Amino acid sequence: MYKLFLCLKYLRKRALAYFAMFCVAQCVFMMLVCVSVLNGFVDKIEKAAKGLFGDVVISSASLGGLAHYDEFIGDIKRDVPEVEGASPFILTFGILRVPGTDYRRTVQIAGIRLPERADVSDFEEGLFIQRGLEKPTFDPPESLLVDRLIEEHDATVAILNRVSAAELSEPDSGKRIAVWVLGVLAATLHIGSIIWVARDSARYRVPTGWHSYSSDAALWVLFCILLWIGAFPYYLARRSRELKAREETSARRRTVTAVGLAVLVLWVAAHVGTIGVLVSLDEGLREDPSLPRRITNALSYQERAIGNLRAAERIRGELQRVRKELVAADEAGDDEAVARLERHVASLERIAILPPQRRAILGLGIPGLTNRTRKGETIRTIGPAQQVVLTLIPLGRGLSYTDITPNTKSFTVIDDCSTDVSSIDSEIVYVPFETLQSLNRMSAEQAEGDANIVVTPARCSQIHVKVKAHLRGPRKLQEIARRIDAVWEQFRRTHKGAADSTVQVETWRQRQSRLVSSIEAQRTLMIIILGIVSTVAVILIFVIMYVTVVQKTRDIGVLKAVGGSSGGVAGIFLGYGAAIALVGSVAGMALGYLFVRNINPIHDWIGRTFGLVVWSRETFMFEKIPNDVGVFSAVMIVIGAVLSGVLGSLVPAILAAGKQPVEALRYE
Repeated sequence: MYKLFLCLKYLRKRALAYFAMFCVAQCVFMMLVCVSVLNGFVDKIEKAAKGLFGDVVISSASLGGLAHYDEFIGDIKRDVPEVEGASPFILTFGILRVPGTDYRRTVQIAGIRLPERADVSDFEEGLFIQRGLEKPTFDPPESLLVDRLIEEHDATVAILNRVSAAELSEPDSGKRIAVWVLGVLAATLHIGSIIWVARDSARYRVPTGWHSYSSDAALWVLFCILLWIGAFPYYLARRSRELKAREETSARRRTVTAVGLAVLVLWVAAHVGTIGVLVSLDEGLREDPSLPRRITNALSYQERAIGNLRAAERIRGELQRVRKELVAADEAGDDEAVARLERHVASLERIAILPPQRRAILGLGIPGLTNRTRKGETIRTIGPAQQVVLTLIPLGRGLSYTDITPNTKSFTVIDDCSTDVSSIDSEIVYVPFETLQSLNRMSAEQAEGDANIVVTPARCSQIHVKVKAHLRGPRKLQEIARRIDAVWEQFRRTHKGAADSTVQVETWRQRQSRLVSSIEAQRTLMIIILGIVSTVAVILIFVIMYVTVVQKTRDIGVLKAVGGSSGGVAGIFLGYGAAIALVGSVAGMALGYLFVRNINPIHDWIGRTFGLVVWSRETFMFEKIPNDVGVFSAVMIVIGAVLSGVLGSLVPAILAAGKQPVEALRYE
């Protein structure tokens, strides 16, 4: 019990221990922020990779792809029971156009099977229209489309009203003056209070609690500069205690306390007021001047899409009727009527909801099709129930350069998908697997005159495999990938022409190894650097413990003289060092958690207020800075900090334990 009592006493009475706690808290804060953000990078890459590729990827090195893929998937499920699902995948390149405009952009076109795709990846989690549906398809209910689009339209109208109001409002010069006044007041109170502490502590010799130092005033100033909000109230308490010990009048004590508390309250109020005014000014900051026009344009497209959806049944009926008239006119040889009816069919097809095999899901964030506000809100211009045109070069089979003819098809956008990785979302369009297979010349070819004879089997670019949840560790996945590779070797021998080139079987981590290893190397480097910086806290605790042992030599002698053991004496100082590290690490962890959880609003506010933009979405790929704090990482950092405190106090504890009672009692 005496060990705990003395540890707590030293912790409360030794002012320099607060400085050590501050250093430990700062180290834990930096370590937690660094590890959390970089771990978030890896986690987001993992989620995006699994959302696009699954756990294991089987791919061909050539554009010809893999044949007999459905049979091979059956062999995988039979021979590798750890596999939960597998699905073929086609990936190629093309050009995206918007009918009636001059918009065009190169994109990646992915052919997927729905809802099978949701069984091997997290694809459904990023959908807009079908979010929350376990089995997303290319044919969602039209009522669901209408409801979602109306919600999106209402949200876009609200954004337009807010942006337009901000454009019309004049900058509030009074608020800007208030920021300067409050800022100057806070700085004046801060500097003035430090000067008062320096003069007052030097005049009245208010001790810091670390009596071996002669210049207490310098230490009080140092404490206030480093952590004014904690050191200044502590100084007021020590000042009141000194006045009481010197039998000063109660009026003087009340005056000093009241003035000090008034300064503290005014300082806090000035800072809170400054932040509040800055936030209100932030609300009035103007968007890009062209944004209202772009939002208005997006609203017109959205309203047209809602109208097309509500009239979808009527348009389909009209289209059938006009096509029948076109056939009749063609049979009658009426060229003028044929031309007129063909134009009518084309106009109806542009607003019709095309059948499921001609529908597409856009990656959210394709430039020009969506806009983002300053607050990060997404405005869909070209989205669900609108049409796009895809053009691609069919490279699925070997062709000579002279007979390559681009394939062009119109698609109705039925949904959009976000993986939260902008480098993927801004460049990809998903279409039905069989449709892309046909457009890319990867579908089966039958013999002329006999459709039952397959000359060339259908092919896919990749096969994506999902394994059971408890087997997704790196080593387990690599072992499963090796077993799948063995199945492929056996399959290739029994199915001639299954692949025209080398086939690779990789885990998602191996496929993204360059990016993942780069981020992990950065994380390791940052941890090493911060670990080296954190040795300052260990050295500081060592110095504090050593000086405490020297100062408390006589106390150590008394403890040993009354029966205290060497282990008990060492335990006091080891516990003291651990307590300093524990308190500092808990404070640092709390601050680090709050900072990481709010890192995106903090970054956005700094960027809008001071123009300092550290995070670039285009450079770092992600929509947001990762802001999740791992429990395991936080606990390990705290444990490391406490062990560092024990390490710093180990040598002084050994010195204290080795002192002889007689010599310690004689120490002056």
